Amino acid sequence: MFIEEKTQTPELRGHRTLAAIVFTDVVSYSALMAAHEDYTLDLLRRDFQLINELCHRFEGKVLKTIGDSLLMYFSSAVKAVACGQEIQSSLATLAANLAPEDVLTHRIGIHLGDVFFNGSDVMGDGVNVAARLQAEAQPGGICLSQTVYEVVKNPLALKATDLVQRKLKNLPESILVYHIPPLYPTPFTTQWELNQAQVHAELSRNEAKSVIYSSGQWVLLNEHFFQIETYSQNPDGKLTIQIPSKSVEDDAVIQLLRPNLEQSQSVKFAYQNDGMLVKVKGVEAISREDYKIWTLTLEPKNLKANGYPLEQSSKGPKQVYSPDDIAKLKVRRLLLNDPPKLLMLRDAQMFSPALAERERLENLIKGSATPISVEDCVIQSLYPRYKDRPGVFLELARLQAIFFLKAAGIVEQVQELAVGPISQGKVHVRFRGKRRQAQSELAVIEVEGDCLLVNEG
Repeated sequence: MFIEEKTQTPELRGHRTLAAIVFTDVVSYSALMAAHEDYTLDLLRRDFQLINELCHRFEGKVLKTIGDSLLMYFSSAVKAVACGQEIQSSLATLAANLAPEDVLTHRIGIHLGDVFFNGSDVMGDGVNVAARLQAEAQPGGICLSQTVYEVVKNPLALKATDLVQRKLKNLPESILVYHIPPLYPTPFTTQWELNQAQVHAELSRNEAKSVIYSSGQWVLLNEHFFQIETYSQNPDGKLTIQIPSKSVEDDAVIQLLRPNLEQSQSVKFAYQNDGMLVKVKGVEAISREDYKIWTLTLEPKNLKANGYPLEQSSKGPKQVYSPDDIAKLKVRRLLLNDPPKLLMLRDAQMFSPALAERERLENLIKGSATPISVEDCVIQSLYPRYKDRPGVFLELARLQAIFFLKAAGIVEQVQELAVGPISQGKVHVRFRGKRRQAQSELAVIEVEGDCLLVNEG
């Protein structure tokens, strides 16, 4: 409509390729057209001319206009994002010297994906996702898919913010997106922030309703949680993980794990369905622009051992607890806080048979056969730190539970650990695992119930 250019050159027609697609549009365009149609069209022609020139400068092609939107194609994701940044920077510079009524606010979405050039049109997931991403972008800003971000973050030293999971309209799966905020606030910034707050609140409610069966790429390392890039096990049994640091605090925590000359320390470690104590054998860092990638080599303790000693039956005045009974008690404490931890210590004046039995039960739960003891409900203990991020809470609570279930020798195999949904101050938990018995048999331990997230005691 406004760009005097053939939308496709002959070499593109009928061709399928991987392309970086840039989609732009104007915020509140319909309202502006309703109020001042001719004047708005003049402003749009002005901005389109600027965007078209910048597109050519970065070796891109304007494929077509769709009302207030432009669809551009780049063979390089780096050039596509650099062009998007230059477009918003140039428009911001232009706006600084204009009256408010002479300014149009644009937003940009960029995705790297498969596209097909068909006659005078371009189709494919690359186009669809880019169009949805521009609708997610902050007014005056840019929204990138994770695919694009991973390609351009180092060459452009990109400092994008707000990695979030989004379910984009008419797309089957949610994707991770990054925001590059505008250089300056726009007249639409405040309303966008309010809308985002509402979206985040709705996502939080939806996360609370979800059930998770995996802890994703989270690892427990010592007393901290990190998301890893890679995980591998070497032929000698040692583990290698790579952690991209998110902050100076992450760097400091990982730095403290470096082994000294005398002896490497033992730390907690859990990933997916495995948990154990490990020794840190090596810690190395590689700088990548404004962050670091840490590579840690970990050696599981007791690599050649056949597990911890088996639980023994316990006979008391009122009840006999088999090893399976004791294992189930430990699982229920870890996952459901049932029975709650006994805080009161017995003295001579308070003695009663019931209290004596309760103390015996507490000692059975705590145990002494392994370096790791069970005392607290790990689901309940994590909730205060992550209650505002229910999705993260569910994954991390599951991971910490995995560590105790495995490292304390309660079960040998975790077959299922489902955590969620959260409702009325409780989280539902379902567990199934196998523990070693005598003569190398495996017994099944199953537990299901609701864990109260706030300790009423």
